[in-house]
Amino acid sequence: MSGDDILRDQIDYYRARAGEYDEWWFRQGRYDRGSEFNARWHSETGAVEAALDAWIARRRPRSVLELACGTGLFTRRIAPRVASVTAVDASPEVLAINRARMSAANVNYVEADLFEWRPHERYDAVFFSFWLSHVPDSRFASFWSSVAAALAPEGAAYLIDSAFDPTSTAKNHDVPGREAGVVTRKLNDGREFRIVKVFWEPQSLAARVEQLHWSATLAQTPNYFIHGEARPR
Repeated sequence: MSGDDILRDQIDYYRARAGEYDEWWFRQGRYDRGSEFNARWHSETGAVEAALDAWIARRRPRSVLELACGTGLFTRRIAPRVASVTAVDASPEVLAINRARMSAANVNYVEADLFEWRPHERYDAVFFSFWLSHVPDSRFASFWSSVAAALAPEGAAYLIDSAFDPTSTAKNHDVPGREAGVVTRKLNDGREFRIVKVFWEPQSLAARVEQLHWSATLAQTPNYFIHGEARPR
């Protein structure tokens, strides 16, 4: 399977997964690993949500571009705190769930392939959660270039993504090594898809974006997530 084929499979996967995506965040079904693991997970989701809330309160952006907005798990935290959100995703199915969850007049939805879409305006902040790990190395630099082009002067980006931990994913998923780059993911009905999955660590990611003339302040929760700010230099 070529790189472009995997990216098409990745879009197909998230379209097909739309109705069950939130099971991962809320530790339901195949993602329920028992009370101890679930409590650890929810503690860390709470930590990254609180960190995002604090960042928005500190920077006070009026306009936010949310890339790969998904079902709205973070749109619901951003929209009440800013004047406007432009929420972009390639999946009409997840956009429908996001709309239903939000019912917010200040959210503008855009259905687009993020590797092809370019914004027509600039924003005070760009936010993306669990998206950078799906960007292949061949498109890493161009992705950050597009983020820079979307930012207003003095703007900044904020990201949340997955750290490498085998208990983050479904119980019936194979867990290849951290460096695999491409993984197989299953749906509840057993269908399988190949997707890009790059597990960044804060230090290595900060060093990589620095090569692209960004500065990043990133942290990691004890097990499951990386998060923090990045700004073009």
